[in-house]
Amino acid sequence: MNIRLQHDLEFIGGIYFEDTLQLNYYSVVLQVVTKTSNSVEINIAWDRLKAFVYGELINTVFINQAQQEQAEMFSMLGVNVTTLPEDPVDQIIGQMLMCKINAIFEGRLQVTQLDISSSLGDDVWFLLEDEEGLGVFEQPGWWHEPTVKHSNLNIEKSCDNVVKVLPSAWVEYGLTWPDPVDKTPKKSQTVVYAKFPKNEN
Repeated sequence: MNIRLQHDLEFIGGIYFEDTLQLNYYSVVLQVVTKTSNSVEINIAWDRLKAFVYGELINTVFINQAQQEQAEMFSMLGVNVTTLPEDPVDQIIGQMLMCKINAIFEGRLQVTQLDISSSLGDDVWFLLEDEEGLGVFEQPGWWHEPTVKHSNLNIEKSCDNVVKVLPSAWVEYGLTWPDPVDKTPKKSQTVVYAKFPKNEN
C-alpha cells in the first residue's frame, strides 16, 4: 500500500543573478508517496534526501549554466556551485529539486508535489506537481542522475596515464541499497556417505 508523507526542508543558498551574488533562505515542503513496503529502503531514501540537501547542496550558489566562466571561477575559489539550465529563480530551483530528489530516491519514494518559497522571492510560494512535467529539466543533465552531483562543472585536470577511481558518495555516506534477497530455492548441500560392499576377489 502506498503511504503519503510530508517532509519540510529549510536551507540557505546563494544565487548569482544579473551579475550580483545574494544569499537566500529557502523553505520547501515535499509531498511524497512510498513506492515500496521495504522499511529499510524507505529509511535509506529519506537519509539520501537529507545527505543531499544538508551535506551537498547546503550553502551552494545557484547559477545559470550559461555563465560557465563565472561558475568555474566560483568553483576554483572553493565555493559550492549548482548549475541550472535557466536563471536561478525559485520556480526553477523547485523543479530541479523535484527532479533530482526523485532521481536519488530511485523508485523507492516519489515526490508528487513540491512547494518552494524564499526570502528573496518575497515569501511567495510556488506550487509544483509531478503531473505538470519537468519543463527545462526534461533535457538530459545531472538532475536525472541518482548521485549527489549538482553541477556540470569539470575543472579538475587529470594527468596523462593516470586513471582516477572515484567512489560513490552513497558508499561514503553508507546509503547504498541493501543487496536483493535471493528467493530461489537452493539445492541441498547434504553429503550422503554410502557403504559399498567390499570386493573380495
